[in-house]
Amino acid sequence: MPSSAEQVATAARLMQAGDAAAARVAASGALADATLGAPQRVAALRVRARAAEALHDLATAFADLDAVTALVPGDARSWAELGTLHAVTGNPSRAAEVFRHALDLDAGQARTWNNLGSALWNLGSLPEAAAAFGRATTLDPDYAHAFANLGTALRDMGKTEDAERALERAIAINPRQVNALTALASIRQRNDRLADAIKLYALAAKHSPADAEVCIQLGRALAEADDLAGARRVFDEGARRDPSVLRAQMGRHLLLPNIYVDAADVERARADYAAGLGVLERELPIAAVKLDAEARLDRLRWSNFLLAYQGDDDKPLQQRYATLMATLLAGAAPAAALPARAPRNGRKLRVGFVSSFFRDGTVGRYFASWITGLDRARFEIIVYHLHASDDKLVGELRAASDAFRAMPRRTPSEIARTIRADAPDVLVYPELGMDATSFILAALRLAPLQCAGWGHPVTTGHPTIDVFFSSDAMEPADGESHYSERLVRLPGIGTRYRMPIAPAPADVSRAALGLPEDRALFLCPQSLFKIHPRDDALFVDVLARNPRATLVLFSGLNPYITTRFHTRFDRALQAAGIAPEGRVIWLPGMRHDQYLRVNAVCDAMLDTTRWSGGNTSLDAIAAGLPIVTLPGRFMRARQSAGMLRLMGVDGLIAANADDYLAIAARIADDRPWRDQQAAMIRDHRARIFDDPAPVSALAAAIEENAR
Repeated sequence: MPSSAEQVATAARLMQAGDAAAARVAASGALADATLGAPQRVAALRVRARAAEALHDLATAFADLDAVTALVPGDARSWAELGTLHAVTGNPSRAAEVFRHALDLDAGQARTWNNLGSALWNLGSLPEAAAAFGRATTLDPDYAHAFANLGTALRDMGKTEDAERALERAIAINPRQVNALTALASIRQRNDRLADAIKLYALAAKHSPADAEVCIQLGRALAEADDLAGARRVFDEGARRDPSVLRAQMGRHLLLPNIYVDAADVERARADYAAGLGVLERELPIAAVKLDAEARLDRLRWSNFLLAYQGDDDKPLQQRYATLMATLLAGAAPAAALPARAPRNGRKLRVGFVSSFFRDGTVGRYFASWITGLDRARFEIIVYHLHASDDKLVGELRAASDAFRAMPRRTPSEIARTIRADAPDVLVYPELGMDATSFILAALRLAPLQCAGWGHPVTTGHPTIDVFFSSDAMEPADGESHYSERLVRLPGIGTRYRMPIAPAPADVSRAALGLPEDRALFLCPQSLFKIHPRDDALFVDVLARNPRATLVLFSGLNPYITTRFHTRFDRALQAAGIAPEGRVIWLPGMRHDQYLRVNAVCDAMLDTTRWSGGNTSLDAIAAGLPIVTLPGRFMRARQSAGMLRLMGVDGLIAANADDYLAIAARIADDRPWRDQQAAMIRDHRARIFDDPAPVSALAAAIEENAR
């Protein structure tokens, strides 16, 4: 019979060979010997702990590592192993505590510093995490994984240049460092270097041939470049690598272009989307059958963001999509029941706000007042911040809330557990449809009352969303029929919006901005995917009827989109016999203050018709810039018109396409009339900005509907 010492050695060999069950038996045999010496007992406990973890026997794994730390309390390695176990079992707070103790015993452990950084990262403490990753790289300058983690943390902190240096260092050490490749690709993608991002994602996919998630990232980047055929091939590869990665199938069947070739292309894409939804209704339940509830939730992250820009009635398609999600999540343990709340009996209503866009941007500017304006004497406010941003606006929201949950990079299941533990009475999603994580969270019943806001002004289709808060000024008379939710019309523009500080026209010159002095400048500042192919002809007609008119556009989010739009719009100009030189000016992206200066020197904004200006219209109004608008059927096509009506500037609202052209022509030819419209906007814009009535109405509606 082998000695206890031989059994310990055998257990270690078996564990190294991957036979956890046999390793545990051998280690247990050695530990049964009461005479086993302390060093060998420690070794046997360590092996059995690793084997137990591999066999998902976490109670034994923890018990054995606790025993090790009791036997050798000064052994930093043992504490580090215990911290790792806490980390992998989803307890980052305890993991960080144990890692810190290990480092108190031995601060020279690069791996432990890296693991501490990961725990802090999961706790949302990005600066501390980055500092820990930095210590790891200082101790071990060839530690590629720590450099990758450092770069990713710095990226999420907004320190892009430092992040790039760390990630490039990780790749230089190990060219196959997939995490570094994908993190660097994401930075390139954000910074309009999409071609570089696609190359990096492709390398990551090549170096990790079993990783389906990398295929999702590459496929999304190709889709952003409007290479839908390439994206579908990559999503197919992802589904081949792991059929349970449901997003691969969703990407394959639900892709939509950013820029359409023409109006017929819109109809083809819509038909393809509906057909793809039919395929998913048949195939996704089969692919998901072996997944548990949380895995399904995490693998169904998808957003139909681009669908709404087609300008059609999306309610039937949104309801079909939401029904599919509900079917796949039916009976899921995380969504099965809400925690019991004590009767209110005078306690404050607990309201949670969930978003990935709580930062200084369109959504943040729209809806910060929904949080900061609620009376803390009546409401207990919890903010669930799903992005890593931390700017001045985030600070204002943190100060205005009773609890601020910073949850960057969390999975939907992790976020759902946190929300459920908080037991809110009401959840508000300000812009459902712009972000995949919040959209799948909204398929769960996490609060008795769940509401969406008009940040993405399209029905969610989710039966779990009870109320849709919108702007009364922007909704059509039959707006209720456009939503699966109960429509609540808030007064004014539906929010208390702080007026941007725009320069007066006299304080800025066209020459300083590189714009011609002798032209009538019509600004269309919308993202290029927002310009429907039918808008092309309208804009071209404006130019054709006004020889002195020039259209000012902004380059797209990436060169692929800009090139595709250029091609389409040049074709429309050519069909009208108009040379683009001097008739169309393309401006690069710019800071907000500089962008407001452009508004101040133009003659009018030409509004898009399938989805009108929103934040851009508010900027134009702040600058006193007239807006030529043609309201459409749905709220998203009526935002500019609603703002103009609130100010009493109805003369800029067209009744039809001919009227739109006539208003534009009058602006180009009748300067006194144009200036009169601008003066009316400046005189009455206070009706739009800083209005407390919408937030007061929001508070009343939340209380009423929560009953």
